[in-house]
Amino acid sequence: MTNGIISKANSKEKEMLERLKLLEQSLVSKSEISIIGHDNIDVDAVLSGVLLSRLLKFLNINANFIILQPIRKHNTYEIVSELTGVNMYSYEEKNEKELRNLFLVDHYETTHKGKVVGCIDHHPTEKENTYEFSYVRNSSATAYLVYELMKIANYPLTAEEAKMIIVSMMIDTTAFKSSKTVSEEVEVAKILAKKFNLDYEYLERYCLCLTPIEKMNIDEITSNGQKEYNYNAHKVKSAYLQLYGMPDEATINKWLTYLKSKVSGKTSSIEMMVFIIFDTKSNITYEYQVMQYYAKKIIHNGILSRGKDIMPEIEKRYCNVKS
Repeated sequence: MTNGIISKANSKEKEMLERLKLLEQSLVSKSEISIIGHDNIDVDAVLSGVLLSRLLKFLNINANFIILQPIRKHNTYEIVSELTGVNMYSYEEKNEKELRNLFLVDHYETTHKGKVVGCIDHHPTEKENTYEFSYVRNSSATAYLVYELMKIANYPLTAEEAKMIIVSMMIDTTAFKSSKTVSEEVEVAKILAKKFNLDYEYLERYCLCLTPIEKMNIDEITSNGQKEYNYNAHKVKSAYLQLYGMPDEATINKWLTYLKSKVSGKTSSIEMMVFIIFDTKSNITYEYQVMQYYAKKIIHNGILSRGKDIMPEIEKRYCNVKS
């Protein structure tokens, strides 16, 4: 599929051709590949998983996307079903299997059973992986990295799939307001929208995706979009809210007090909870580092990226700390 055109390709195309070749070589002999997103799955993890499963099947690789957590009808479910028509329930898998070949999208390590054979992620970290295939770089979304592979493989992209790519990019960058936005990729999103007659402005407005805190209890608010990290054997969690304007101090203090109780609980193994509020009205990011006895507040200008800007700094704090 990739033979005969390398000499005509530019350097980026050559790089992607080599990457596609490695992807095929590393997976073709596997009996079956299970593609999974991170726990507490978000839009990019769902859609990049669906897209990658379609690409691998196009390459004659036996692969399926699965979700190894119960599906909840929360924000991610609503966005995915309303904008793309993807039925998340059709990917729900309740059984763990030791012999499963796992391919990770939108994250680079997992606690699920099985052997990790590859990953595609747009959150580079200090930690290097040794998987047979790995494509990790800063990008607007993991779905965009999958699209690069689809393009170089001459995959016959549909309007539905183009929309999935654009939606993933917009959701993960607060409609391209976040610091993780890559300008060249935004131009590609506009080109795809025009090519497939998609309403770009409507998607841009929709994908601001404000967190509906008025419909949520305190546990849901303080664990929204939660991710877990293991930094040199130090366990950290993060969660975020995307709001238009900040709540009053009493409300925020109530949330922080609740988080402190979770961190300091007798059964807790978490050293820090990073709670982030993106205020899209003021274009400011509020970061709260919550530990057992205190919470540190840091104010950042602009809409930062959790994976690109905030958590790498937390990781650095622990990378040289002895366990």
